[in-house]
Amino acid sequence: MITLQSEDPHGGTLRDLAPDLTPMLDILFILLVFFLLTVGTVFKSLDLKLPSAVEEELTQLNEPRHIMLEIREGSYALDGEQMDNFIELKTALRATLAEKPDYELIVAGDRRIAIERLLRVLTYLQTQGIDAANILMQKETNP
Repeated sequence: MITLQSEDPHGGTLRDLAPDLTPMLDILFILLVFFLLTVGTVFKSLDLKLPSAVEEELTQLNEPRHIMLEIREGSYALDGEQMDNFIELKTALRATLAEKPDYELIVAGDRRIAIERLLRVLTYLQTQGIDAANILMQKETNP
């Protein structure tokens, strides 16, 4: 066991051996002030009306607002309804766009179709005043 004498023979005392905590307390105080000023918590409240019974019907918040146009090998499909030729597609597309003018159009093509079929559909869409359509793509997986 190490024992310290009350007075050092070289003139120092035990108080000189104790670490000075003043710089550490200064840094902690500065950090505390910094965190208090930067947090700036603003509590906002939201008035919610909870349902009184579980049986209350819940409404869907985000309805899908798109029209799916599929270009298949031998046919087309508009929102799942199959059409055998391009003329039927044009008629159905005109009616659907008139019925749902603010819906997004998504074009999905089979990878085995010719690029000419896709370009024909895109050209028709452009003539109908549709400047932008989303083209559905699938990421290729390398085996």
